[in-house]
Amino acid sequence: MKLPFNRFSLSLAGLLLVHLLFFLSVQINPPAPLSDSEDYLNASRNVYSTGVLYAGDLSESIVEEQFTRRPPFYPIFLGVGVLTRSTIPVLLIQFLVSIFSIVWIYKIFISDREITGNGSSGSSASTLLFISLLLATPAQFIYANRIMAEIPFQLLLVLLVWSVYHIFKEPEQPGEKSRLTNRYIWLFHLFLTLGMATKPVLYPFAIFSVLISLGLFLRTKQWAYLWAVMLPILWISIYSYRNYARTGLAQYSSIQTANMVNYNLRYFIMGTEGSETAAAEVDNLYDVCGNRITYREKNKCLGEGVKEIILERPAAYAVFHLKGSVRYFLDPGRFDLVTFFNIRQADSPGFLRTLNQEGLSGAFRLLKAQGWGLVLILGGIVLFKLLKISGFIIYLIKGKEMIPFRIFLALLVGYLALVTGPLGASRFLLPVELILIGGAVKGWTPLLLSRKSHR
Repeated sequence: MKLPFNRFSLSLAGLLLVHLLFFLSVQINPPAPLSDSEDYLNASRNVYSTGVLYAGDLSESIVEEQFTRRPPFYPIFLGVGVLTRSTIPVLLIQFLVSIFSIVWIYKIFISDREITGNGSSGSSASTLLFISLLLATPAQFIYANRIMAEIPFQLLLVLLVWSVYHIFKEPEQPGEKSRLTNRYIWLFHLFLTLGMATKPVLYPFAIFSVLISLGLFLRTKQWAYLWAVMLPILWISIYSYRNYARTGLAQYSSIQTANMVNYNLRYFIMGTEGSETAAAEVDNLYDVCGNRITYREKNKCLGEGVKEIILERPAAYAVFHLKGSVRYFLDPGRFDLVTFFNIRQADSPGFLRTLNQEGLSGAFRLLKAQGWGLVLILGGIVLFKLLKISGFIIYLIKGKEMIPFRIFLALLVGYLALVTGPLGASRFLLPVELILIGGAVKGWTPLLLSRKSHR
């Protein structure tokens, strides 16, 4: 398949150079490893040495939650690093994965004549805007050079979108519609299943997948919609049963319980009653639930404890959660930059904690302590993020083609924003950042060309 590199080739070369510079930065000035990276590496070593998926150290006392902390896909992917005893091959593969995702998003949203619809000037404007928004997304280049699952997960979401795009796109020969559609239906559920096996945040999306598939089956009478949806259902069932056999609890991932207590609950209390009260409440909950005999009982106790506190003030928590979902789109990625480039930080309790505890005034005061240079960089990133999300919304509302496709994009991005909530940060947006960029280009380009033509 020939890729449309006519106008994109020079830009692609520039993107390769930027990726290479970030890669060389890691080799010259290695950033400190993240705790999540250690989890993934432990899980990978354990899988390849003992056949057991466990994110902790097997030579120490067993902690049940480590059996379900990280799904298997990325630890298996890291096997190339375990076998070569070097992270360089992993980073090089992620380099290529990042480029592939970028090119595929370009194909979906920009390169096809049917989509651009504006001839040479439209294509040039789209490409320029696309590259500008990418270069204003440093997380793309940072996490391509981190032992983190974000870049492989991003690829799977891009392929998910690509398959949905083709499900609703008319084929060149109408007689091929059923055969082609069936193929993309199976690919959609395959990529969805692999995405669930990479990041647990995606697995509840299977509910939407089942509903969508059922609706499309009733409309089209194509059995492929029902057969293909069995892929994610079977995966969830098999993986949950495996976790039950290990821990006594059919839990998809322990990280969801940890996030619910350590972030959702902690930051909610912190914003209204202060950090000391939040720490005391969380510690008390862990103390109470730590006395439970089984892992299943401990998790049930933690979940019920969080719900009890939140339901005391449901409206306040709903506002708090929605604020986090909005921040999901706007966080400039200070943590990503300072940890990747080993930028010396002023002593502070952390940006996310300060933002939840003291609001925007406290966050801005913290940024000023880092130096005005960093403030200006982060401010520029936020402006481009506003450009991305506003253009994406314009595309969703004013797009003239493939309404079901645009509904799916809104559903996917909105779902991830809502479930991320109080954890909303640049790293968690990265998997859908390219989708936002593609949609933003589709939203802004017609408006820019229309304005130019009226001059």
